Amino acid sequence: MSQQQQFNFSKNVYVITNCDSLLGYALAYRFLEAMKNREEGPEISGHKLRLLCRSRSGFGLSRLEEMGGEIVEVNYKEEDKMRHCMKDVRCVLLVPEYSSDREKEADCLLKAAKHQHVEHVALMSCLGVDRIHKKDSNQQGSEFHNLEQLCRIEKMVKENFSGEKHCIVRHPMFYQLLYYLAPQIERENFLPLPVEKNKKWSTLDMNDVIEGVYRLAKKHRERLVGQQVDEIFKKQVYDFTCSKPLNGEEMAREIGEGLGQSDMKFKQISESDMKKQLEHIKKDDRFKERPDQRGDLKKGRDGFWSFPINKFIHDRKIETFMEWWRLANMGQLDMHSDELRHILDREPHSLKKYIEVNRDQFKRFK
Repeated sequence: MSQQQQFNFSKNVYVITNCDSLLGYALAYRFLEAMKNREEGPEISGHKLRLLCRSRSGFGLSRLEEMGGEIVEVNYKEEDKMRHCMKDVRCVLLVPEYSSDREKEADCLLKAAKHQHVEHVALMSCLGVDRIHKKDSNQQGSEFHNLEQLCRIEKMVKENFSGEKHCIVRHPMFYQLLYYLAPQIERENFLPLPVEKNKKWSTLDMNDVIEGVYRLAKKHRERLVGQQVDEIFKKQVYDFTCSKPLNGEEMAREIGEGLGQSDMKFKQISESDMKKQLEHIKKDDRFKERPDQRGDLKKGRDGFWSFPINKFIHDRKIETFMEWWRLANMGQLDMHSDELRHILDREPHSLKKYIEVNRDQFKRFK
């Protein structure tokens, strides 16, 4: 065995950041579930999953700890401590923070990872971030501040871990965020969004996204031990989209059919009204705790890992939603890629199917 192979073999820790977020938590759950069920090959035996968070309190992280995850509270700007977190780490899955310092935090983490010779960094990014440059650059600062930050974090990852040492997965808004609109959907029978009714844009079941990321990671490890994999698993940037982008009226119809309410309507609302709705959810006790359901990740049936509790509604996250809907209004999110379908080896769950499978969850908000 070569020195390089011995060195690599000694690195037995994988890291997922921002596990006190909706996406970070769900990704951690999927990887821990695979390790527990021995879905991994023998090369992963004895490996650990280190889960970074700002705060472990109130997010249900003890469930991930019970599954075998190592929970570490961090300040992402403390480089010495981040270097310690990167000790013996082979790969990092970076889920950007929703904070005012997310660029500094990402930069610090990437420098620490590079210092500790981490082999590979994967980044979760946002579908459409590469399209904001089609706008007049003078307007980017005010209109797309958060998406611009994600764009710069993508660039940092590419610069620090060039070539095949990085992978970027861009995803759209998740179906799970419709839970935040469920009180209005169930009570008033309309879908309220700050998007023009004729603009098409992509949404996805987060369960499909995390399954796609898990499969990419598994294929990456297979490549490291010399196995052959399909070309789709060798890319550095992926755009995950649904099979067919929908406009607001089509979304309302699919949601209505999924709920058994065929007269569901779409209603365009202002950004300020959308912000008020999300602010109201922050105080809604029904979003305070994760539900107990175990769900079924592969069927898209939500469980405790994929329910968006109100602690996830940060001001920066709300701002990012608004920027994304502005991109939709510009026609920049009417896009389609077959990458996720090829990775999953099936069509991603349709909005109608997802709502049907999770109908009981939505009916709780009547």
